[in-house]
Amino acid sequence: MRRPARTFRVPASVIDVMPERLAASISRGQEIDFVPSPAERKVIRKPAMIPVSEWAAKHRMLIKSALPGAWKNETTPYLTGIMDASVVPCVETVIICKVPQSGGTEIEHNFSGRSIDVDPGDILYVFPDDKTARENAKDRILPMIKSSLRLRSYRTGRDEDEASTRINLQHMTIYTASAQSASQLANKPCRYVLFDEVDKYPDTAGKREADPISLGRARATTYGYGRKIWMLSSPTIEQGPIWQAYQHEAQIRFVYLVRCPLCGEMQCMTTKQVRWTGGSEADAEVVESTGAAWYECAKCAGTWTDHLRNKAVSDGYWVAEDSGVELFASLKARRPRKIGFHLPGLISRFVTLAEYAAAFLKAMHDKTKMKDFRNRFEALPWVDYQVSREEDAILALCDDRPEMLVPDDADILLAAMDTQDNGFWYEIRAFKLGPELESWGIREGFVDSFTGLDKILFNDVYEKMNGQALPVYSGMIDSQGHRTAAVYDWCRLHPQIKPIAGERTIKGSPVPPPTIIDRYPGTKRPIPGGIMLYRLDTNYFKNLLSGKLNISPSDPGAWHMHAGYKKSHARHLTSEYIDDQTGFWTCPGHKDNHLWDCAVYMLAEAERLQLARQTRRPKPAKRKPVGPNPYTGGASMFAGGR
Repeated sequence: MRRPARTFRVPASVIDVMPERLAASISRGQEIDFVPSPAERKVIRKPAMIPVSEWAAKHRMLIKSALPGAWKNETTPYLTGIMDASVVPCVETVIICKVPQSGGTEIEHNFSGRSIDVDPGDILYVFPDDKTARENAKDRILPMIKSSLRLRSYRTGRDEDEASTRINLQHMTIYTASAQSASQLANKPCRYVLFDEVDKYPDTAGKREADPISLGRARATTYGYGRKIWMLSSPTIEQGPIWQAYQHEAQIRFVYLVRCPLCGEMQCMTTKQVRWTGGSEADAEVVESTGAAWYECAKCAGTWTDHLRNKAVSDGYWVAEDSGVELFASLKARRPRKIGFHLPGLISRFVTLAEYAAAFLKAMHDKTKMKDFRNRFEALPWVDYQVSREEDAILALCDDRPEMLVPDDADILLAAMDTQDNGFWYEIRAFKLGPELESWGIREGFVDSFTGLDKILFNDVYEKMNGQALPVYSGMIDSQGHRTAAVYDWCRLHPQIKPIAGERTIKGSPVPPPTIIDRYPGTKRPIPGGIMLYRLDTNYFKNLLSGKLNISPSDPGAWHMHAGYKKSHARHLTSEYIDDQTGFWTCPGHKDNHLWDCAVYMLAEAERLQLARQTRRPKPAKRKPVGPNPYTGGASMFAGGR
């Protein structure tokens, strides 16, 4: 069909800048007829900035799906709000903690499709490994483009532009990358970065590289407020990336409320409201095969079948977890940059109530299956009940002393610091001299500077009940791997604090005589006067610490805590375990173990001072004069240093 011509009036200012022959042909008649070609229409067409859900309903086709065909928002109504919130201007990062097969990855593709058509910019997909990246490019991303009438018009038509790691469109590029490849993650800037199944990522993208999420985020840095970042995954453990991001990065966390079809009350669906025939003694296989499970409304105790559950979900909406305010009202009022969504299996039509109940029944008597149930059905991280009991055991060591109060029985204060790139974890502990080596926690926490350490160790006052002040006598600080040169210089200003290097095992003494270090690490610059570096047998002291933590608070030699000791700090002391194959202590990835390390250094310092063999407080070592640092002209590198 012939396209209708359109008449345009050409202003004189435009004619003046036209080529001479063209201007001469137009000047005779100021009105011209113009029929734009399809390519010209495509260039001049201004795309409507429609929501992602509306775009998907018009242009998305599902190929490899349980329900192939055109995308229908009614199938997964809980995904509509997530899609549309992702393109709200204030939102930069979308975090989705979800169960498998809930549609999370598909709305990621919907966002990409809408970006290609409406708001283009280079896209980076990050998958757990190279095989997954290639499979998704071949089986998901390319079919999405080819099956959509709108999207396939952006193809170049060249086979080489549709590779497994790079899809070149006419106006933008889609990259796929492996979380295990630093080179793929640190290549070119991208406006959109989509992290898929982040809990399956390795801790680092290479031996000398940062974690994959940090590298991927850096790709979008140059785009400022125009960038969008997606993170989605099923959770694994509390320290996993998706749960950490959902709990600590998201400025607002959203949960989905459903409306009871019987009483109309809104509620959040929970496992405890799932019911089935036979109770805890029921056979899981029978429950699943017969479909003998239902959901009981928490408001009216009405019974929901799968059909009614799906109806309740279709009438639901997202609300802020902390305030109960609806999703888009919250975004308008609070304008968060990072938002999180919790997507459990109970709101997914792809998980039947009978399947859910059967999975719970199987998990009741199997720890491994319970972990799987929490991850795959509740979208919650696994919390080992044994670890929880260990944390309670640590907190049981607390007495009724307030923080910073020294017991009257204490003879000496020691300190220990674990160095990080952004600061220092520390603990100050009081010891009683003698073979039992009983001790009391006085203070612990984190500071971000040497100045903060100076205040805590040397300026703040620690007193007994009778008013007697007890200064920090000595201590140890980790010096390897983080700011070694700066730690050496700070220890030269405070010679009572010893720089240390931990080793898994050392023959002979667990704290052998120190090594004199006369040059700054990695350089030929001399350290004026040198510095003594102590090596520690960390496995020896971790075994000793483990035994200390098992002593009852009422028995001699106990490892006491003050009354304000936090549960989050107690978690540090439960982070490591003995590897049965190697016999060495190890720490699973992402777990904080800094206060555990501080306690290890504390015991090493007590060993160095031989506190268990003394009955009198050791005399302080004579302070040797420290020569001026030739590289600073004798000036202190640390504000407040002495």
